[in-house]
Amino acid sequence: MHCPSAEHEGFTALASAVNAAVQSFPQNVVCRHLDQGTLTRAHYRFILTTIFHQAHSSPYTFARAAVNCSWKHATAKEYLIQHAEEKRSHWRWILDDLRELSYSGADPRKLPPHATAQAYIGLNYYIAEEVPVARLAIALVLESIGAVIAAEYGRKLLAVLKLEPSQASFFLNHAETDKKHSRELRAVIESCHLDDEDWLWMVHAAKTAGQLYRAMYDHEDYR
Repeated sequence: MHCPSAEHEGFTALASAVNAAVQSFPQNVVCRHLDQGTLTRAHYRFILTTIFHQAHSSPYTFARAAVNCSWKHATAKEYLIQHAEEKRSHWRWILDDLRELSYSGADPRKLPPHATAQAYIGLNYYIAEEVPVARLAIALVLESIGAVIAAEYGRKLLAVLKLEPSQASFFLNHAETDKKHSRELRAVIESCHLDDEDWLWMVHAAKTAGQLYRAMYDHEDYR
């Protein structure tokens, strides 16, 4: 039975989890380096190669979630496939940035992912298989983080490392697109008429995504 009050409570809990992830994210090592002006180009190249695998795999976990999502959540199913298509080539921005930085290391496509990236990717595949509608909650966490902090820290990145915009296209492009996507995701989630179990998984996925996504910017290799 449709219960508007339960839906309201579920979305409130999800919003709280997303807000907590957004607020805690700037406490990571990379953002603290930027705040202190101590980030190096070596750090930055490592950031790009760490998050590459997340960006490379992301569209396919959206598509997988779309396939597995029930038609009772038709709006979510359709948005997941749309979002997969929109994200399909974003990993190329990272390769562009590395090229502009005169990166001479191994092609990230031929390297295994960093353990933190692998953990985050694993979450995406697990949710896409087990509770596919909750893939929207993970996306909302990332898009909300980007919408709130990407512009600020993108500017700091350019200033601290004296970069050209062409050397930071991945972060600068997301500073704009994430604002739009976070609004879209909230609207799609609110339209889904989720039950209590769905909301439980949405909140769980958001909390876990916040922890694992931050870990990619917070591990010992940046210290």
